[in-house]
Amino acid sequence: MLEWKKTTLILCLYGFFKEIRPSEPFLTEYLIGNWTGLTKDQVYHDIYPVWTYSYLAVLIVVFLVTDFFRYKPLVVFEGFSYIATWCLLLWGRGVSQMQLMQFTYGVSSSTEIAYFTYVYAKVSGTYYQQVTALTRSSLLLGRFLSGALSQILLSLNLMDFRQLNYFSLAMVSVATAVSFFLPRVSTTVYFHRETPQDLHPVTLDTDEEIIQSEPRLPLLTKIRSACQFVKRDFICSFSNMYILKWSIWWALGTCGNFQVGNYIQPLWEEIHPMTNATDGELLNGSVEAATTLTGAALAFVLGFLHLNWSLVGEGCLAVISLLDALVLYFMATTTDIWVAYLGYLLFRALYQMMITVASFEVARNISQDCYGLVFGFNMFLALAFQTALTSTVADNIGLALEPRDQFLVYSGYFLLVGLLFLVTSLVEGWRNGLNRYKEEGIWIRRTERAGSCIDSRTDPPMGCTETPQ
Repeated sequence: MLEWKKTTLILCLYGFFKEIRPSEPFLTEYLIGNWTGLTKDQVYHDIYPVWTYSYLAVLIVVFLVTDFFRYKPLVVFEGFSYIATWCLLLWGRGVSQMQLMQFTYGVSSSTEIAYFTYVYAKVSGTYYQQVTALTRSSLLLGRFLSGALSQILLSLNLMDFRQLNYFSLAMVSVATAVSFFLPRVSTTVYFHRETPQDLHPVTLDTDEEIIQSEPRLPLLTKIRSACQFVKRDFICSFSNMYILKWSIWWALGTCGNFQVGNYIQPLWEEIHPMTNATDGELLNGSVEAATTLTGAALAFVLGFLHLNWSLVGEGCLAVISLLDALVLYFMATTTDIWVAYLGYLLFRALYQMMITVASFEVARNISQDCYGLVFGFNMFLALAFQTALTSTVADNIGLALEPRDQFLVYSGYFLLVGLLFLVTSLVEGWRNGLNRYKEEGIWIRRTERAGSCIDSRTDPPMGCTETPQ
């Protein structure tokens, strides 16, 4: 088997198994049950906010540490973080131990950047598009299977909420075992370059080649060099206003997506408490499975719609954000659990669709070396916004709003985002007039846009359409 195919197979298996966590759609029901000794208020206002804070705190450190340790150790560490998370879920009790559980889950979320960028350091650029498609499919398949399994096992009374956590622990343990078989990466973008002057990493296959090729530079010199490369790539990427606009929406949209994903179960519980539900009425797992399929289908369809996003992108972002605001408002005010379920499906699917476009448009306008930096910085901004939002509306240090009131705030948040991009879209249209629309058209042309940071690749960075929670 060719080396790239072997690496891809291991990556796909790891991604597939780590996404099979059937206890997640019913995490709230488990935490407020008899197993952890927690109340609803403790779960909503003391436990859930910790994930956001830990994710933000660890992410920036993880970005450089990932490059320094050549990706694979961080992928393995991600697996062990998941194991620690589910061990705490199963055998921990009380607020402090559940907060530690959320911390380890935040660590595992932040280390996913190693998985998302591993392929660029190990696989030849010739196969990026194939590997991206295969790994993304494995993640989506695992996530879909996770939701479907959770619903089937509960509906048939084969498992309860606690036993689903044993299932999740087994799957993340298998994923961790698979990660040990990943080939070692030789050179990286910032810390381990073939020569100090190189601008692109070259992957080698054996430890002996690593030792022969990598210059023996002092650690301090490597750190200074890495900082220079990071600064260069950052300026090169974000000095482009087109990249900056899409990155702003990426960060704002991801912030809202994380917040809705983190607090949707409390809202469902508020609308339809599990104590009042029969076996067939808690459909959290089915909704998560359907959401995954719908989002994947919309993202797939967009792959065949070659719109000129430089013309219609801001308008689409404004419309989608305003629609999100309307959906979240109905979710916050409804007394029908089906409205809340369908609203969640629509919201997450629309996000999946537009983040696919955002990642593609950003990727096709920056160099290959900038992918990890831009992805990491956009995620950092998203988490910074989410931290401000969480501490204000969800945490006990802020307003500690109830789930319905929180979703009213999230609706207002997306209303502001939509109005922001509506204004920028109108300003851009006023500047360009109708001439640009007539000259370029709304369908993209084959010619590539020129720019100082653009390379010849057009496929988005792996993992950019995948987000935790």
